[in-house]
Amino acid sequence: MTLSTTGIPTVRPPRRSPFNLARLPKIALALAAAGFFIIFFFWPLLDVVLRSISVDGVMDWANPQLTFANYLTILQDEYLHLVEWRTIVLAVNSTVLALLLGFPAAYFISRLSAKAAGVVLLLVLIPFQVSIVVRLFAVTSILSPNGLLSQASQALGGEKFSLLYTQGGTLLGTVMYLLPYMILILYSGMTSVDHNVILAARTLGASGVQIFVRVFLPLVRTSILSAVLLCFILALSFFIVPAILGGPQEQTVAVYIQQQIDLFQWGVASALGVVLLLATLVLYVVVIRLGGGFQAPGMSTQAKGVSSDQRFSWTPGTVVTGALTLVALLVLLVPVLIVFPLSVGETQTVVFPPRGFTLEWYGEVLTTTTWLDPTARSLLIATLTGLLSTSLALYLARVVQTAKSARTKVLISGLAFAPLITPAILLAIGIYAVELRLNLAGTIPGLVFAHTLVAFPLAFAMLNTALSSRGLDLETAAWTMGASRTSAFWKVTVRGMIPALLGAFGLAFVTSWDEVVLALFLQTGPVKTLPVTIYQYLESGIVPTVPAVAALLTLVVVAIIIIQRIMQSRKSAAAARADQK
Repeated sequence: MTLSTTGIPTVRPPRRSPFNLARLPKIALALAAAGFFIIFFFWPLLDVVLRSISVDGVMDWANPQLTFANYLTILQDEYLHLVEWRTIVLAVNSTVLALLLGFPAAYFISRLSAKAAGVVLLLVLIPFQVSIVVRLFAVTSILSPNGLLSQASQALGGEKFSLLYTQGGTLLGTVMYLLPYMILILYSGMTSVDHNVILAARTLGASGVQIFVRVFLPLVRTSILSAVLLCFILALSFFIVPAILGGPQEQTVAVYIQQQIDLFQWGVASALGVVLLLATLVLYVVVIRLGGGFQAPGMSTQAKGVSSDQRFSWTPGTVVTGALTLVALLVLLVPVLIVFPLSVGETQTVVFPPRGFTLEWYGEVLTTTTWLDPTARSLLIATLTGLLSTSLALYLARVVQTAKSARTKVLISGLAFAPLITPAILLAIGIYAVELRLNLAGTIPGLVFAHTLVAFPLAFAMLNTALSSRGLDLETAAWTMGASRTSAFWKVTVRGMIPALLGAFGLAFVTSWDEVVLALFLQTGPVKTLPVTIYQYLESGIVPTVPAVAALLTLVVVAIIIIQRIMQSRKSAAAARADQK
């Protein structure tokens, strides 16, 4: 205590400690997020790179021996040249076909009224969130010698045929998988276009073709490039479809890598994975430079943008795009719908059309450990993954929205989307190697951490958009009026984002539930997840309980999406009533 010049005693404020205890939670969260990325993303990638330049694919730190022989093998082996060329052709063809179907579909949906657009988007989201192994089972039934296509050909006087284990069948299955990504990204970009710009061009005398080419396409360029990039990367490293629908003559890079890992030939497999990663990074940089950013697929069924600003009218353009939209919906929905009739046939083998009617297979699915144990394991893993993914996504979205530096925002967003654009097969072999060292392979925590890495990017996209649209004004007002920053965040921001949080959790849950590639590498015990169990039946021979499981999973997905849609509609209605008041 000292005396001031007026003689009044004053108290010096205590010196601030160089370490602020209030910052401990933020530091702990930052360290936890950084540790997660280091262990389950950067370390696996580094491990694969080191294996690719090590003798026999194993880095001996006591006596390191580096070699580029594995990369020379890739350059010199004629069979690998064939595999690489086949992979590139599949990626290019499937991406082009997805764009040719997805662009008209997204354009048509963006021109519909809000209610109609919501319904069509719902039809796109249902197959998108139905497990890929379920849809692949349906595709095998459609393409088989006794399948839907062959039956239709014979009914029209044609011959019996099969597209299984052919290039055409693999291409069809890949397009079916990529098409929802293409439509959702393009739709999100198209509905963000300001309709006033289109009106201005029209009033200035521009024709419809000129408006489309010179105004509309430049405005959706980022969406087009992002959709093409994501679809090409997914197709380039795709494993599950070529493994099931492609035969030995249609082997791709991802399938070859998996076979080499099974034989413990890590060297060439790791080198191929690194080549895929380098190709992905080059493509990503090109897209960023050309488009100015990367756009993740939107997951909302709520129509927005131009579809709510103008009335829909039938024109030659909407007729053509409407017809192509119908084709796209058939490609997406037929594999989902066909599982229901296949699940009630009486025969011990799955045939189309089904013979007889029985619900016996449903009873077997719901009462036997063959299916109950994998289902319980998948439910547990998906729930834990959903919680962890939503928490991580919320934290990173919060960091992005509160960061003052534009460079920091770009860096965090890029880190969040990095697992989405990293080849899945590369992540699988890298995480497998790391978790073997950590004794996590085959364990519940190991699967949860691995699934979280691939599940949280889309959850981040949803929560980052929700936080961006809400802004920080209400939260700022709360803590300026006396509430702590933590209390203001949880009671104002988070409480107002509950629908978005539930949507992010549901998206991460479904992604984990559907995950096959990581689970195939990481599961070493007798009890597998449900998708892996179905996948093994697809490889060894389909039993009649498989379509019953597929039908039940489809119904669950439909119920979840409808519930989400009802919640979103109620929220929109409540917001509209509040605006009217």
